[in-house]
Amino acid sequence: MEALLEDPPERRWRIVRDLARIDDSGRRRDLKSKLLECLNEAHDFRVKMRLHLALEILSHPCGNTDYVLVRGKGVWKRPESGRGCLAQEPAPAASASLFFPVVDFHVNPQLPDLVLLADLREGGVSRGVIFATDTDPGDVDRPEINARLRDIYENSPQAKQFSFEAITGAIKTSLHSITHVSNQDVADWARDYPEVLIGLGSVNLSKSRAYVERTLEEIERLNLRGIRLLPHAQFFNPADNSNLELVGQFCQETGAILMSHCGCGFGPFELPDFCQDAHPLHWEPFLKKFPEVDLVLAHFGAYSSQIPGLWLHEVLQLGKRYRNLYGDLAAVPWLLQDDRMIEEIRHTIGFDRVLFASNYPLPLSWGLNLTYLVSQVKTSTFLTEKEKWKVLGKNALRLLKLS
Repeated sequence: MEALLEDPPERRWRIVRDLARIDDSGRRRDLKSKLLECLNEAHDFRVKMRLHLALEILSHPCGNTDYVLVRGKGVWKRPESGRGCLAQEPAPAASASLFFPVVDFHVNPQLPDLVLLADLREGGVSRGVIFATDTDPGDVDRPEINARLRDIYENSPQAKQFSFEAITGAIKTSLHSITHVSNQDVADWARDYPEVLIGLGSVNLSKSRAYVERTLEEIERLNLRGIRLLPHAQFFNPADNSNLELVGQFCQETGAILMSHCGCGFGPFELPDFCQDAHPLHWEPFLKKFPEVDLVLAHFGAYSSQIPGLWLHEVLQLGKRYRNLYGDLAAVPWLLQDDRMIEEIRHTIGFDRVLFASNYPLPLSWGLNLTYLVSQVKTSTFLTEKEKWKVLGKNALRLLKLS
């Protein structure tokens, strides 16, 4: 209870994950009662969000009776007899081999371990790449960022529909949501399940140079495999940010992968006007200056609820010019369901640099599971067997230096 209330709000997942392992209904009931009392007294909205998350976990146990968590290995089929959701060794009848190695390059770790890992296994996913989210609601109130947001707002259609305060309030909420995960959280997950999860850290490049240097040191100390950036939500332009030079040098020296959100986001960032920092062409100077650093543009620049395919062609043309550019399919699986689109990918970026990615758990809200998303690639009539193999796992394993 003290940890839920007193620990830094950015480091909440370790505690919430432990709550998900409580089987005893009496203990759950007592904890819920205490949490409700605390919720009424909490003032920090980040702490309130953590308490809500804890209550949700306690109120809706995983309910997955098919799998058991195994330290270091993920999940295995639950033995016929015996209870408990955390074991030391797998059930004897379980098999670790998967016929078709699949790597999901875009997994948001925002569900209890048992649910997340069971869904990955059910979908035939052998490795999942998870990442941190270094965003700060306080950035919205910084004068230079607030002025930029106001300028965007005054020149957008939203100025006639919503107040500026309503827009910035929605942005603040989105910057510390259930998806907010710290570098330490990601390192905890990757350390707990090293045979399944691979972690990328995050650093907010709109902060001071000293902040960026400290965070890069943290990412290296935590043995995270790369860095995830969100230009639109971290309020920086990759073409005009001096801290990006530090990131490029760090990746060049350590072999870290760089991933950047590319396209629209969710919530208020569904509005293209507020996502211009995530435009792929802002990355061209970096790609040219750091040809040995691998850059993954998430969502292929194509995600947008208002303009599907938003900046897809710009990403494809960048990929044609720069061999260190990759694209992931998170939230845009439709890219591989159109023969004309597949032909365009073949003749631009090519299928050596396309990465399967689910954006888990978002597809669950659409009624889609990982099994379905993987099968879409496996059964495609437009892709060759070699291309399927590359997209589903071979490219990712090579990029992660696991093959």
